[in-house]
Amino acid sequence: MQTLSTICIAAIAAAMFKILVPENKFSKQISLLTAGVFLLVGITAFSGTKLDLDISAFEEEAEGKINDFSSEVNESLRDEICEKMEEKVRYLLMQSEIYPEQIHVIVNISGLYGIDITEIRIVLEEGEAEETAKTAESLLKNELSENIKITVLTR
Repeated sequence: MQTLSTICIAAIAAAMFKILVPENKFSKQISLLTAGVFLLVGITAFSGTKLDLDISAFEEEAEGKINDFSSEVNESLRDEICEKMEEKVRYLLMQSEIYPEQIHVIVNISGLYGIDITEIRIVLEEGEAEETAKTAESLLKNELSENIKITVLTR
């Protein structure tokens, strides 16, 4: 009895689908698709196997791929922002004849269009005077946004 009800439901669904789709140049392809689905339902109904149309596994896999892609984009964006900011800081310091050993740019990406440079850490070479560190810090505070924390360290 279940076999006949499955076939009847599939036939009704196929007929409704055919009615809902307007006549156009794709009518032959849609008829073929509808016949294929109806045939698949009929074969599975007679063979006694259950037709499993659960797509949750595919959705989870697709979501995982989207998250991986999103994190790759965020990482690439973070790297580029750090590189450009480091170039700008080196240029600003070089104009005052300050040559840092290392520059660390800390970036926070907090969602869509939420990119913040939170801190810039500068490491000066060993033996640099404390006055040079203060000069570098004040120069960067004047040139960069006030929201960015500037830290200058000497070894």
